[in-house]
Amino acid sequence: MAKSSKRVSRLHSKDPVDAAWRAQQADVDADIEGLARDAGIDRLFDEMEASGVAPRERMKRLKAYLRTRQNPKLGGP
Repeated sequence: MAKSSKRVSRLHSKDPVDAAWRAQQADVDADIEGLARDAGIDRLFDEMEASGVAPRERMKRLKAYLRTRQNPKLGGP
């Protein structure tokens, strides 16, 4: 059976270029909706990118950050 050469949508692709595009689109969407940015998340992403943190670890750290934001008793701002 022939292997399918169908391209995965940019919305589902694991390609770093597509992931960067999704991140940029999220910023554009937030601007359109008038949503405020979270400086803490921006700082966290900048630090992780500069340190070369792996994508799976980035997800863990982001989830932990968001949990603390939702429940300040866990050490959030």
